[in-house]
Amino acid sequence: MDLHYKQEATVGVLVLGAIAIFTAGTMWLSGRSFQSGNNQVQVQFDDVGNLKRGNLVKVSGVSMGTVEDIRFQDVGEVVVTLNLDEQIVPKLDATAQMRAVGLVGEVQVDFDPGQSEEALPQGTLLMGTVAEGLTELGADLGEQAKTVLSGFEEIANQRLADDLHETLAAIQRLADVFSREDDGPTAELRTTLEALQQLSLRMDSVLASPALERTLVNFDTVTAKLGRLTDQYASAGARLDSILAGVEAGEGSLGRMVTDSTLYIRLSDLSASLKEFIDDLKKNPGKITVQVKIF
Repeated sequence: MDLHYKQEATVGVLVLGAIAIFTAGTMWLSGRSFQSGNNQVQVQFDDVGNLKRGNLVKVSGVSMGTVEDIRFQDVGEVVVTLNLDEQIVPKLDATAQMRAVGLVGEVQVDFDPGQSEEALPQGTLLMGTVAEGLTELGADLGEQAKTVLSGFEEIANQRLADDLHETLAAIQRLADVFSREDDGPTAELRTTLEALQQLSLRMDSVLASPALERTLVNFDTVTAKLGRLTDQYASAGARLDSILAGVEAGEGSLGRMVTDSTLYIRLSDLSASLKEFIDDLKKNPGKITVQVKIF
């Protein structure tokens, strides 16, 4: 065989293989099986929802088949073909129920072969049912939650009404206390205002008294005299400072007495002579004669 033909044959085989793989993958993704099988059951549902070809068919929780075909006949009439495992033998009392699983809307068919002694004739159409799914459960839970919240709201409203009633009652009691004129804060406030009024009247009478006016005049006079006395004291102080300055400078008799040491020496000598005289007089009392002359 020529090399050119070998290459063409190889390319053809690869293309056919790719087509086969593509076809098989498409059938697998669409849920179709490569062989239809002989153990099939047709079930009619009012609404198949998210059911697709290839969805699982479970018997007692075990995957025992898939959804082979979904055919729309009329509104409320959708025929679903189930491809079951060979070991599943449908009976006359067989049932099929479609239910949602998971949180993403996945759907499966739960098939019960039944307990009857007679097998299900080929081509018999079963009437399927739809189990309550997550959506219905969510709706029921929402209704229950709404009921519970309504109860809580009623309780909260009742508690709010009770609190408002107690608050209004407390305000009323407080108003009653303030409205009593014989006792309570109103009476104390009235007494305080009367005392302030009497004090104000006394202060007015004291300020208008002539004695206060004379006292103020006398106070002004004393203040003026104190001012003059202060001036005189300042003048006398200035003079005393001048005299002391002259004494320190040796001016005048007092200044010479303070600054000249001769006077101090003479006074010292005089004191010494006087002391000697007195001592001598004590020793010789008769030494001094006294002459009395009468003119």
